[in-house]
Amino acid sequence: MSALTLCGTTTSPFVRRVRVVAAECGVPCDLVDTSEEAGQETLRAISPIWKVPVARMGDRVVFDSHAITEVLLAEHASELRAFNPQRDLVERNVITVVDGGLDAAINAFYFRRDGIDPASMPYTRKQLERTASALAWLEARIDGDALTGQSSLGLAEIALATALGWIQFRQVLDIRRYARLRAAFERLDARPSFAATRPVERA
Repeated sequence: MSALTLCGTTTSPFVRRVRVVAAECGVPCDLVDTSEEAGQETLRAISPIWKVPVARMGDRVVFDSHAITEVLLAEHASELRAFNPQRDLVERNVITVVDGGLDAAINAFYFRRDGIDPASMPYTRKQLERTASALAWLEARIDGDALTGQSSLGLAEIALATALGWIQFRQVLDIRRYARLRAAFERLDARPSFAATRPVERA
């Protein structure tokens, strides 16, 4: 089985998403840490947009977490639910909501880290409101650990758990207000593939 070389960081929720899928598929994953200078040089040499994650898969370079996870599922046997982006509109919509809420949370986090109170500006305030709206929508539709009406683990649940893990890690919002999402997150986060990929801040 060919290994996966992944450019990214241990804190990125999109990188973690790929690492979880790789672990569930039994694919070895070699992480090139882009928080270090050598990792940044590697990233910039292979990606024109300098955005993580980027994967080397054999002789291919694959940009974006969606493309990487879909290739992994298509090419490697696993217990994960199969995903067809043309057919599975419900799952695609769920992932879009997760990603929209996560992107907004990331925007708010970086403004706050630069010393700007997210509540002090209309743009950043809207980002937090978008995240809260996305989480409320997901809270209303989750059933146990499932977001798509299917019982097996799939990309939607992995996207959700990695997003909630990052939101909790960065303390962007208090996920305890979403009781059903929090319960699902805690169960999923105990799974070995999640436990092995939890975000870690550099010392």
